Amino acid sequence: MVAVDETICRLASAGRFISRGKGRHITRVIDSYELILVVSGVLEMFEETQRFRVEAGEYLVLSPGRRHGGIGAYGADLSFFWCHFLPRSEAGEARLAALAGTAPAARPGRFAEYFSLLLTEEKAARNRLAEHQRCIDLLGELLLAEAALPPEHGPGRGAGGTIPEQAETLIRLHFEEDISTATLARELGCHPDYLGRLYRERFGCTVIDAINDARINCARRLLVNSHLSVKEIAFESGFNDPVYFRRQFFRRTGMTPGEYRRSRLGGHINTE
Repeated sequence: MVAVDETICRLASAGRFISRGKGRHITRVIDSYELILVVSGVLEMFEETQRFRVEAGEYLVLSPGRRHGGIGAYGADLSFFWCHFLPRSEAGEARLAALAGTAPAARPGRFAEYFSLLLTEEKAARNRLAEHQRCIDLLGELLLAEAALPPEHGPGRGAGGTIPEQAETLIRLHFEEDISTATLARELGCHPDYLGRLYRERFGCTVIDAINDARINCARRLLVNSHLSVKEIAFESGFNDPVYFRRQFFRRTGMTPGEYRRSRLGGHINTE
């Protein structure tokens, strides 16, 4: 196992961007390498005189000291992970420089999973950074290793399992976004009907049911662990229609969201 003081690159910060169809990436010059993994939509960027069009399943590495920014407004369906790396040595500088530019990810689903794990670890590290820094640095190593893998497979068909298993991973990672059988099939390079049949054969339910199950599970956690209103929780869980959210919630729990919250907290909270 690689020790923290043996890693040649330090992960400085990370996050996830989900577009609301407004704004554009700011124009700036930074002192770190920035790694961006696009999970949906298209990100158009420039770096000095170079222009990049980064699609879902592709990544971009921007270099320090070079002016970069967005080209045009963010698309409404755009979502990407980002992180900043600083080299700890000449070897780290060479490693990061070798990744500069854009390329297809060999395993987009696995790449995104590592990003999600990293963000979870960063949240845990806010009050006890020293205890979690080792995990953060090692997850940074995994991200760089994924970026360095050659894209040996076609779009959406990395070594992350069968088509339904890859779809299940994408649902788990992106249920709060505007996804459907059609968007997942496009990501995986197959027809929606074909994906739907394979998914039902593998998991015994439709893709839409799996998406709604993931969203309702998220809503149940938020109802107990947050003070958000029911409408806010519906939105945060991926539902754009509060009426449809309540219908799906009742179908799975036999209670309205408000009843579920009160049953778990043992008191009355007016959120509807």
